[in-house]
Amino acid sequence: QMFKMLAKAYANAHPVISDRSELRCGGNFVKRGGIINGAEWYSFTGGMADFNYLHTNCFEVTVEVGCEKFPLEEELFTIWHENRDALLSYMEMVHRGIKGIVSDKFGNPIKNARISVRGIRHDVTTGN
Repeated sequence: QMFKMLAKAYANAHPVISDRSELRCGGNFVKRGGIINGAEWYSFTGGMADFNYLHTNCFEVTVEVGCEKFPLEEELFTIWHENRDALLSYMEMVHRGIKGIVSDKFGNPIKNARISVRGIRHDVTTGN
């Protein structure tokens, strides 16, 4: 749910992605609200996002700034302006969720404490 919320914040603030009148990037993003699970769009082996999600406390969202992997130099200024407000909206949303400090009754941090949230099958641990 958190990943979808972050992705929708970005997509809804992007003038091209939020335009409901066209198909984009070889997939029908209109029906999906401008977002797609990356594995449904394209997949590759050895990506950091999967590794970090499965083996660390790091959660990643991949943001594609356009449909072309290598846009022409003269397109970059337009692409930046299309993505600027969406990036700012995304940055505002990343501060949502559960956050805090895990400490003992004396206020000392607890190392390697496991944090579980009911309904989410992915625990995280505090730093060493």
